Amino acid sequence: MMRYALLCARAHPHAIAAALAFGLALGPAAAQAPGDALNADESSGAVKVCSPVALPRWRSMTPVPKTWTFLDCMGFSGDMGATHFQLGCLFTNVTPHAQKYAWGALVQIEKSALAKAQPPVPNCGW
Repeated sequence: MMRYALLCARAHPHAIAAALAFGLALGPAAAQAPGDALNADESSGAVKVCSPVALPRWRSMTPVPKTWTFLDCMGFSGDMGATHFQLGCLFTNVTPHAQKYAWGALVQIEKSALAKAQPPVPNCGW
């Protein structure tokens, strides 16, 4: 099989080069598609961030899919052993002096329906 591949490469070097260039051109673009699951807002390049917090011991920051709600973040945080959580946004498509991140208020994890979302301002879809 290897011998056949070498013969094909010698017989059609332009075709192989074109196919390689085409594959390289599509490869990275497909991996960085603007509609990927973590891109919460395609126009601003915003990514949702869920931050479990266990005061005063530790904090974690996890990029999450745009389909997550504050209840998902609260549940995730509780499963990690946190006592609080924060909703956040990271922005990529901003002007040089614009805000590149935003955080909502620190919220205590509630086991009842008393929990209320505290989205960041500006909000990226929380």
